[in-house]
Amino acid sequence: MASAQKTPVVLTLRMLVGAVVGALFLMAVALMFVLGFGAPPLWAVVLLLLIGVAVYAVLQSFGYRVKPVSPSLPPEQAREAAMNAFRSTLMLRLALAESVAIIGIALAFVAGRTVLLYDLGAAISVLLLAVHVWPSLRTVDKIVARLEADGACTGLREVLGFGGGAQDGPVTRRG
Repeated sequence: MASAQKTPVVLTLRMLVGAVVGALFLMAVALMFVLGFGAPPLWAVVLLLLIGVAVYAVLQSFGYRVKPVSPSLPPEQAREAAMNAFRSTLMLRLALAESVAIIGIALAFVAGRTVLLYDLGAAISVLLLAVHVWPSLRTVDKIVARLEADGACTGLREVLGFGGGAQDGPVTRRG
């Protein structure tokens, strides 16, 4: 099955997430000249790894929480409400995922004066961005499932260019 054509909305959101990922790499290059390379303290490495696990858990638990759309809303208002909810949760997830890299910057200056601490934080952030923030069928489906929990049809998958999604078929298609 060929994938649906992605819409300008999802392409814009992907450019935003891609710009954040690119900025993380550019920051690593800049910090390399300021901090240099050195062995980071073990406690700082463990702390960053624990923060990464904690942020992952927070993203799983709270990053996709949205209020279900009312089934009584007209289709255009339902689509607008769904898109607003998707954008706002994407920005929340982006900020949470990026926080590991920001903590990595602080630890790089405080704990060991080594860019390797930032690099670890940035690597964890990039993984979190790829899994939880990049607009994909998986992230869209997680939001749509919650938005349509009360029976509304939001059309968010179609607005973003993901067609009917994994859960849409002849039995579940509405309208």
